[in-house]
Amino acid sequence: MKRTFIAIVAMSAAFALFAEGAAAGAEAEIEALKAAQTNAVKMKLFTALPLCRRVEGSAQVKKPGGDWQAAEEGKFYPLGTSYRVQRGGMLAIAFGVTSTVTIKDDAEFGTRLAAAGSSGRTVVLARGTVELKLPNNLPEGAFTAAAPGFVVKNPAGEALLTYKDLGDGDEAVVRCVTGSLGVEGRHFDIPVMRAANEVRIRTSRDQLSTILYGTSGDYAVKVDQGLSTHDEFTDEGERKTVEVKDVLDWHLTPLTKLVINRRVPAIGERMSVHTMAFDAAGDLKSERSFCEGRAEINSGELVPVSKASAEELAKKAAEMTKEAAEDAEETEEVSDEESTSNEEG
Repeated sequence: MKRTFIAIVAMSAAFALFAEGAAAGAEAEIEALKAAQTNAVKMKLFTALPLCRRVEGSAQVKKPGGDWQAAEEGKFYPLGTSYRVQRGGMLAIAFGVTSTVTIKDDAEFGTRLAAAGSSGRTVVLARGTVELKLPNNLPEGAFTAAAPGFVVKNPAGEALLTYKDLGDGDEAVVRCVTGSLGVEGRHFDIPVMRAANEVRIRTSRDQLSTILYGTSGDYAVKVDQGLSTHDEFTDEGERKTVEVKDVLDWHLTPLTKLVINRRVPAIGERMSVHTMAFDAAGDLKSERSFCEGRAEINSGELVPVSKASAEELAKKAAEMTKEAAEDAEETEEVSDEESTSNEEG
């Protein structure tokens, strides 16, 4: 009995030591995790200067204020530098350990100058295809790709951005290969595109016309629809009129498109905007006209669902116009007869 009691006491002591060790191990693991997170926060997102990681064929760089020179592998270049390759060439620029921008076969892009200490980076599309390979956990606003008519925001994973100058404007194709990204332009915003989603964007030289074509995938586009007003009551029971931004949520699928036209009015400085959404059959589904920042100048309506119904409405409108014209002629003839009768009387 005494031996059994001693054995139980020993087992209890051993279990207590094991539990204490396990707790200490768990605590150490938690502390190590916290330290790793702290170090991750302290780590810079990108290196101070982009690094030329790989060069193949004909590749050149142009520093701010300088001339085009041959790219040198392993060399750091300042922000504001432009990069280009000729057909058959390849150039990979590293912004960080796992952040790389690559161009091949007759392409060009530049980096935008940033304020001292800024953690964000922006590349500017010039021509050809730019391939992005970025971490999936970059914070919002850390990396962007810019073109005259739009900005690719928060890219994560891999993306292909193709830009072409057409003389009267430009055309770009934004494709999300893996991960996600967003696209934002004047009067439109694509919050998120996923893997295999693609959009084609056509912008006029004067920036007054933008057309978005759905080419792959199904994603939502938020299209500005001007301002509207409604009444609200304060806590004191007073009525007040507030302005609300109207937005059209349009799913951009293959063959669908959005057309956004802008015009500077002859009077005033506020831009007038006209938006149209077309389905895959080419039917106009939504149309809106508004003036920037003016809730009182805003009109919009859902248009006919199909071309047939649109043609039917147009036919009815023509018939109504013809009937109105005939009624007007009959009224005029009757008035003439009455006038003649009165003169004779």
